[in-house]
Amino acid sequence: MFNFRTVEETAAVWGVTPRYVQHLCQEGKIKSAVKRAGSWFIADDEPNPVKNTKADDNTLEFVGTKKKIFDNSIKLFVQKGYENVSVKDIAAAAGIRQSAVYNHFKSKQDILDTIFEFYRYYYISYRPDQNELESLLKTGHLKDIITKGFIYEFDEGILGQMASITKLIMQRITMDESATDIFRKLLMEEGIRFVEDGLNRAVELRRLAEVDSHSMAVLINCVRLYDLLCWLSNPPYETFMKMKEDEQKLYGILSTLLEDLNPPANK
Repeated sequence: MFNFRTVEETAAVWGVTPRYVQHLCQEGKIKSAVKRAGSWFIADDEPNPVKNTKADDNTLEFVGTKKKIFDNSIKLFVQKGYENVSVKDIAAAAGIRQSAVYNHFKSKQDILDTIFEFYRYYYISYRPDQNELESLLKTGHLKDIITKGFIYEFDEGILGQMASITKLIMQRITMDESATDIFRKLLMEEGIRFVEDGLNRAVELRRLAEVDSHSMAVLINCVRLYDLLCWLSNPPYETFMKMKEDEQKLYGILSTLLEDLNPPANK
């Protein structure tokens, strides 16, 4: 008979965030995962399906030489195109010998795979987790549910990397199955499902009136993608801040399409 762990307990053992474990459960990548009363539970002998986590030697929090290789690979792939960059080019940009690259990565393809894995992990990890969203759905103001519950807030230190990798994904979307998969499954399908599940949960809690949650989720995700593409085409920080202002205004308009059945008292 299996013993089961909560999402939080599993995340601690695997060295990832609870948000990412939830994502793996929803994607069907954890065979033993079962959902009870709105929460996921995972068998304690379930093998870790995630590579390059904080629990591994090959951590996603790169330091030293590996960080130099990783960072410079992203820059070169974006600037010159993946096919036009060699391991020799990467080594030269990092200021190391070519042989040193292979101490950290098996090949140029392994570097690209790790970059994409990094993106998937942090994209999921920087959105509200299940407990945060549940609390907001119960007690937050209606506009907060839209503007905080479904938004991805990246730390300044990782923001630039995520933007650069997004550019790389867009460059390779028609020629690389992994890039296509990230755009379709992560940025589109998962982004919509995340919002749709949250809105359906708010209806279950009798916080919101019945709503076409799928259409609303599509609209919210379209705003996110629109702002993302605008920023990528004009990346200065000032543009990013203007984008955030526009984003908040658009989400404010969308919130007027929802009916709050149990609004919290004004503070």
